[in-house]
Amino acid sequence: KQIIHQVEMEHFKPTFSRRATRAKSRKSRIGNSLIVISVFIVASILLRDAPDLVILFDCDGQRFLTEKNEGVTIIDENVNVKSDVQVGFESDAEGFEAKSETTSESESNHSTSAFEDNYIDSNDNNERDVELMEICGRKTAASIPNPKQCDSSIGKRVLLVEKWDKYGRTGNNLREFFHLFQYAKDEKFDTIAIVKEGWMTDAIMKFWYAIEESYEDWQKKFEEAFCVKIISDKKELKGRDIHKITGRDLFYFKSPEDKKTKIDNQKDLIKTLFQSYNEGNGVDVYDKPVEDMCSAIDASLGEIKSSAVYSVIHSRKLESQGNEVLKRTSEVTGCDPVAALNMDPDYVKSILEPIGMLDHPILLISDGENPDVFKRLHKDPDIGPQIREVPKESSWLGGDMTLAIMSNAFIGNPASSLSAFIAQSRVAFGLNNTYLFRSRDGGGEWKDVCDENCIFGPRLAL
Repeated sequence: KQIIHQVEMEHFKPTFSRRATRAKSRKSRIGNSLIVISVFIVASILLRDAPDLVILFDCDGQRFLTEKNEGVTIIDENVNVKSDVQVGFESDAEGFEAKSETTSESESNHSTSAFEDNYIDSNDNNERDVELMEICGRKTAASIPNPKQCDSSIGKRVLLVEKWDKYGRTGNNLREFFHLFQYAKDEKFDTIAIVKEGWMTDAIMKFWYAIEESYEDWQKKFEEAFCVKIISDKKELKGRDIHKITGRDLFYFKSPEDKKTKIDNQKDLIKTLFQSYNEGNGVDVYDKPVEDMCSAIDASLGEIKSSAVYSVIHSRKLESQGNEVLKRTSEVTGCDPVAALNMDPDYVKSILEPIGMLDHPILLISDGENPDVFKRLHKDPDIGPQIREVPKESSWLGGDMTLAIMSNAFIGNPASSLSAFIAQSRVAFGLNNTYLFRSRDGGGEWKDVCDENCIFGPRLAL
């Protein structure tokens, strides 16, 4: 096996992000480069067996690669280091420390390390002077979205979301929220109006944009973030051409716009939501206290949450409809019709073993309807030592959702709209190792069968 020597110094501490969060000066880069070269020369003298590969991380995530007998090469932070070796990150908490593993390219079509390559390339991060988003103490690879330029007036043609007409549960409601903006754009409405105490504000404020100070401050913040108008009474729209739309209409809406543009728009909305995630402070529009989106991360990862390495499995039975819904999803996407419902050990291991995640904690989140999933996984000799559940006092929909979004690897149910939202958020934040659509090939090996288009594709109502 090749050996990784990860050198930790005051100026070269490992970081979970592979991209720098702020640019350094040229002088600083040259100075750091000289330090790296000096450290390598000293290390080579002191070490009996020279390492095959040395990877150093500085405090901003700059990566330097030195290959044995081939001099010193400075690798730009935006370039992937291609290697058979997976680089981990140490922590003081038992079970969450990362270890070096070796993999072969043939083991998985996700041939990336869950630690070193947890991030995928993001089109909006090509510049060095980019501030990256951070959620519950864990870094993403996505830049903070630019403020929107909104017209504060109410236009002539208004698209109205009323108090009632909710359709489905949380995952469906989030899909309807995203479709609202696409529908308004396609149909050329001047203004989107949302009733203050309605199903849509309720669906959003459970997780994001709590009222922490005055209602007026919240209203201004929400309206400017999404370019909408929050109204208390439909009389505020007097004289306008009003078009009412229901949750069901939004859920099944299909836009003619090209797929890439729609996906980019949804990514931007997801990032805008997480710019103001709830942390247990404030209330919703009904004056009900909000919960903490970071509860599951804080309770499960503790003080090492910024660098902890872990996987999340989302087990969803989908009531009595589960088998039928996943079967129909399978017909559309080509995924296995039962595997994501059962979450059998072999299925889970086919995902986590090739990326070296069986040596790290595996957290299960679920709707509680199929306790047999946890029992089966706990009995497995490989998964059992690592599988665990989120502490009950800290487990709730928003906390579990954030825990899954910010994990190093996520295994979800492609028939679940909540799993879909988690996967979509991971794509929006540039996070890799997301597994929803899997099926066996002709040789019996598990493979991914659908790409980002499926993650952002049509969902079945649950």
